[in-house]
Amino acid sequence: MKQLFTHFGITGLSLCLSLLAPTDAQAQSRNAALSGTIKSDKEDMVVGASVVAIHMPTGIRRTGTTDAFGNFNIPDMLPGGPFTLQIVQPGFRTQVLTNVFLTAEKPTQLDFTLASELLAVGTRRADRSLLESAVPVDVLDMRELTPTVPQHDLTQILHYVVPSFNATRQTSADGADHIDPISLRGLAPDQALVLINGKRYHTTGLINLLGSRGVGSVNYDLNAFGANALDRVEILRDGAAAQYGSDAIAGVINLNLRTDNKGGNALLSTGITSQGDGFTSLLSLNRGVKLGQKGFLNVTAEGDYRGSTTRGSASRNITSWPVFSYDPAEEKAQLAASGKTYEDFRQINGDAKIHNLRGIYNLSVPLAKATDKHKFYSFGGYNYRRGQAVAPWVLPASADVDIVESIYPYGYQPHINSRIHDATAAAGFTFGLGQWSLDVSHVLGYNQMRYDLSNSLNSSLGAASPREFEAGGFQFTQNVTNATLSRLFPKALAGTNVAFGAELRHDRYEIVAGEEASWKDYGRGKVGASAGSQGFIGFDPTSAVVGTRRNVGAFLDVEADVTKQWTVGTALRYENYSDFGSAFIYKVSTRWQVAKMLALRGAYNTGFRAPALQQVLYRQLTLLPTSNGNVYSGIFNNQSDVARAAGIGRLRAEKSRNLSAGLVLTPTPKLTFTADAYQIDIDDRIILSGIFGYDSTGVRQSFNQALVRANADNAQFFTNAVNTRTRGLDLVATYRNGLGRGTLSVSLAANFNHTKIRSVQVPTTFQPLQTDALPGNDYIDQRQLSLIETGNPASKIILNTGYEIGKFNVLLRNVYFGSVHTYDFNFDPLEEGSVYMSFRPKTSTDLLLTFRPTKALMLTAGVNNLLNVYPDDITTAAFKNGRPPVGFRSFAEFNQYFENKYGRPSNLPYDFDILPYQSQQMPFNGRFFYLKAAYNVGL
Repeated sequence: MKQLFTHFGITGLSLCLSLLAPTDAQAQSRNAALSGTIKSDKEDMVVGASVVAIHMPTGIRRTGTTDAFGNFNIPDMLPGGPFTLQIVQPGFRTQVLTNVFLTAEKPTQLDFTLASELLAVGTRRADRSLLESAVPVDVLDMRELTPTVPQHDLTQILHYVVPSFNATRQTSADGADHIDPISLRGLAPDQALVLINGKRYHTTGLINLLGSRGVGSVNYDLNAFGANALDRVEILRDGAAAQYGSDAIAGVINLNLRTDNKGGNALLSTGITSQGDGFTSLLSLNRGVKLGQKGFLNVTAEGDYRGSTTRGSASRNITSWPVFSYDPAEEKAQLAASGKTYEDFRQINGDAKIHNLRGIYNLSVPLAKATDKHKFYSFGGYNYRRGQAVAPWVLPASADVDIVESIYPYGYQPHINSRIHDATAAAGFTFGLGQWSLDVSHVLGYNQMRYDLSNSLNSSLGAASPREFEAGGFQFTQNVTNATLSRLFPKALAGTNVAFGAELRHDRYEIVAGEEASWKDYGRGKVGASAGSQGFIGFDPTSAVVGTRRNVGAFLDVEADVTKQWTVGTALRYENYSDFGSAFIYKVSTRWQVAKMLALRGAYNTGFRAPALQQVLYRQLTLLPTSNGNVYSGIFNNQSDVARAAGIGRLRAEKSRNLSAGLVLTPTPKLTFTADAYQIDIDDRIILSGIFGYDSTGVRQSFNQALVRANADNAQFFTNAVNTRTRGLDLVATYRNGLGRGTLSVSLAANFNHTKIRSVQVPTTFQPLQTDALPGNDYIDQRQLSLIETGNPASKIILNTGYEIGKFNVLLRNVYFGSVHTYDFNFDPLEEGSVYMSFRPKTSTDLLLTFRPTKALMLTAGVNNLLNVYPDDITTAAFKNGRPPVGFRSFAEFNQYFENKYGRPSNLPYDFDILPYQSQQMPFNGRFFYLKAAYNVGL
């Protein structure tokens, strides 16, 4: 915590800019005034609204605040103009008025009506505002964030501004290097639901594997939608499966696309790390077009690039990972003879290289001139991504059988390349049927991912091996048809909204086999040579599969204002799936305005998450390094012969219970504080099992035979193995006030989160394989369990301090990432257990300066991670902060034991100098400099 307050102390820098403003003596005489009244769209007077008047020729600002009657007065202003007025109040949409001119003869009177920040998530009542919500919702203004923050991809923007959301880029994790795994409230990626304009967004075909975050879960690709195409992002921090269906256990993320019907903008962004790598660039173009009187078409086209980074060490501990030989003298001699240095064999440890090209549209057209109750709408987008990650080096010392001297005499580092197509298309109609509103829509979602390998070979082919391979991949298609009928009964109690409807969903998942050379063992290389493309074995024909699923759901959602101060809501939902049965769930929520400054809220809901079709069908054979050499480890679906022989049953739906309680406190019009506590219980949580080898006891001979038939040494399965409890607390405080000649804005947001495994369910039929004589045969590995319990930050605290004066705005952001604790992936298969690593809390500081030389142009320069803070490297996390496996008093004792038992060569316990960093609570790229320019036209 000392580090936390030390970094937060830097916030004083922003206040220094107030000294740079022109003094009264330097300014012209001020004898004009501006006054007026501000009310809400519900005719209530708005108290505490901030009115900022900017004199555009000089940049001089004057501020005012509305009183208890909604009145404001700003005296001592310059006559003339033009002025730009900004009216800001939490819970309402910011209003901007340009080209205002003042006269000295009499005060200028201007009245405003603020539009409430209406929610599209968490409620089906069309006029429910953020301030009236019975559950916590974060609303992020992407028009403000996108052109100023250091990041340009959506997952990283959210990672740095939302405490309950995490999305750390992965490294050396196959497909997860190309699609960032996300987490809401410390749960898995597929335990949250993502919506686009309130409609269900499809997941990817990718399952997170190889010890990455959210291992065994299916992910969303939020970066398929460019941030500049978004108007705002709503994050519902509460279970909502009864309202929206399967997956909404941790909450809902709703991406709202721009609806501008005129003007547009161009956004240019570029940046680079202080190490000279990780160069990024973005060009985004947005345009709005008016269709008829009330229709619009908004289109965004953009391309972005992210260069690779590496923080690996060129030096090598030759007793653990030499290039040519474990004999020091021979290693030195062969290295000299090759004419190379260890720098030539540096293992890349960092971000993958990524290119994106995307187009996004949003459209709405009224069907009748007299009313906008009948309209056609459509939205969608397409994103193409080309990525390049790397696999570990294949070197003569450790893998001589996989070296083909005529192709790569000194070894090689395979490149794992991706081609990802992601598309969404939605179309629908809304109709006014008397007092009822009908919404009918269909959404098509498609995600395809293909792998190709370069700088690789199939060593079983010897000198005849190609260097590039098509390794296959997968694709996922989702069709969702939805109909919702809703009506507000204004005289039922103090207002009651009723909504009901039905949804039909059809999913299709397919695994596509790679070319033959990417998976086949030809037996023409050295004795013991590995089959398939090195770095990533292609999907073989036995893995190729196609499967479909249908489900139908019906829901009822009632939200009633019992009085003007008390709101009660309830939702019921029934869903039936073609492949595993049905589910009935419900939700109740309430909000009570105790006093003008205090509101209490709470909710209880049951939920479920159907096993993803990807988890039901996925199968792949992978080459894994172990202490006994490379082995073929297969992930087998629960319908396979191997799973049946092991006694693994069919997957069941996860079931959840979510309880939350909170308050909204407004002690002054300028200060808002919210606190929400929650508890989420999940039963039958789906994760990957441990890795199981041959049963040498002979008890399960059928399992051994199934492995032989599958050409695998080991096997893993998806299983409903874990029951968990997650408890946490969300805190948000915001303050905005005039200070000197400018406006000071301060916000503090925090999430404290802890997950505990209540029990691990081991099938009775699996007990014969649970024996200490078999290395690694834990039903669930230690690393898997640690990623669930302590793999996400125990806390995240975000402090923003902004000061706006004249044409300048400075923002200092401090993000405190709590501790993370995991077992090391390398040791997990060992009988003795794994090394426990502790990664200490860290704080990342961002500093950015924005300048508006004209109304249309905004320039931003800044630094992400100003103090160049890195997460703990693996050596520190293990040997300084961590502990050896149970039963060993020190790491020295464990290392000696390991060498005596497993011998050398082996890279398992000694790769910390080659891959010093893992993806933990924050990136490990260090300081990042960036520039952004946004040019707005006609907005």
